[in-house]
Amino acid sequence: MDYFEQEGEAAFYGPKIDFMVTDAIGREHQVATVQLDFVQPERFELEYTGEDGSMHQPVMIHCALWGSLERFLAVYIEHTAGKFPVWLSPEQVRLITVNQEEATLNFADAVLNQAKQLGLRVLVDNSNESVGKKIRAAELMKVPYVVVIGEKEIGGSELMPRVRKDLEVSEHHQPMTIDEFLKTVAHEAKSRVNKSSL
Repeated sequence: MDYFEQEGEAAFYGPKIDFMVTDAIGREHQVATVQLDFVQPERFELEYTGEDGSMHQPVMIHCALWGSLERFLAVYIEHTAGKFPVWLSPEQVRLITVNQEEATLNFADAVLNQAKQLGLRVLVDNSNESVGKKIRAAELMKVPYVVVIGEKEIGGSELMPRVRKDLEVSEHHQPMTIDEFLKTVAHEAKSRVNKSSL
């Protein structure tokens, strides 16, 4: 890895290593630090018995692997433009109902419950908006998978999931059973893949 030395760079206790990353728009951020501390052990009068039987003063190591968790997440969100892989996405699947009829809502709830049993994070959009608006809302929220539920899906128990563009490996998707779809998404989440296997 490339590195450079910089003297007097806010290293008050002793030498340190900063890990810098560049985000998607070219800005540099410090995300992790490992620093030797010769001051605190002296202030606290810390000692240990060495192999030679005499007392020694330890050297403390400050290790912040994430830097600040908030800063790390901010950099990651910006870097990915909020397009998280399935395993990290707060909402992995959105189910969109074409209407508010009882049969449609019951079917959506059944799929939702099945998904939750597999540990998936799923929401149902059964609002009174058009299907197009619901799909657009899911796209804006960068949901990895969107499934429209209507009479065809209820009758055949097969789904045609929409895959977020950056996750696609194929433009042509085949209808699949609810079980197949949910188990595939659960497997992707568990194995932490970065692309869709649909």
